[in-house]
Amino acid sequence: MYKRLTKRILLGLSFLLLTWSIIGVVLTSPGLGEAEAVAFDLSPSVNFNSEAKDLDVYSYMISSATSVVNVISDLLISSWNSGGSNIAWSDAAYIVLEASFMTLALGTVSIERRDDRRIQKLRDRVVFEVGANPGVHLRELHRIIGCAMGALQYHLKFLEQEGQVMSLRIGNVRHIFSPLYSSDENVMRLTAISRNPTVGSILLECAKNGQTTQAEISRTIDVDKSLISYYVKGLLKADILRSVRVFGREKPVLLTDWARTAIDIQGILVH
Repeated sequence: MYKRLTKRILLGLSFLLLTWSIIGVVLTSPGLGEAEAVAFDLSPSVNFNSEAKDLDVYSYMISSATSVVNVISDLLISSWNSGGSNIAWSDAAYIVLEASFMTLALGTVSIERRDDRRIQKLRDRVVFEVGANPGVHLRELHRIIGCAMGALQYHLKFLEQEGQVMSLRIGNVRHIFSPLYSSDENVMRLTAISRNPTVGSILLECAKNGQTTQAEISRTIDVDKSLISYYVKGLLKADILRSVRVFGREKPVLLTDWARTAIDIQGILVH
């Protein structure tokens, strides 16, 4: 909203200046041939690249605006004292014409630079949150960042193309990682699914107790056994848990060797 308002103000100011200058040129057209070029350059070389300092840009805008006002004032006073000569009015008209274009150009550059800073700040925040929350899924990241989902998806696509983040899709859920986290897809998958509170609790019980039964896990974390059974089946299928053969009793489960190693090294259950 602020961006649109600023653009409208700049366009309105430029339009007024352009209108004033065009009227001035038309009214003074008989004397245009006698008018001398005004020794005032509103378009020196200014570096607007991304490495330029904001202070230099704004300082130049202020100095340019001050120069324009001073020159126009001098010309208008001269025109008044000379009875409104065509030359004075023509010079003022051309200076205002240049000033209108400069106002629009500088205003546009200022808005674009501010937008670039805001975009970069948002992308830096995304990279930071992904690094702090490995395996975070898209909707969870959306809640953390608080920006529009479309904007987040756009920036994630850019960051992934640039190699600053990477993603892994598990079912219909997309999980985001830092490229420094791990290159092992199994470790990434273990990290992602352990972000589910119930799965994380199951894995934590197995990590603490070695082999344990689903009934014991259900009692300890106070979750219905049917839900524990559902998640344990998935963990067995993913080779994160394995069952122990015990005659006449419920089969205990425990972490596989690679899963325990990954949990210890990556500190997965801490997240």
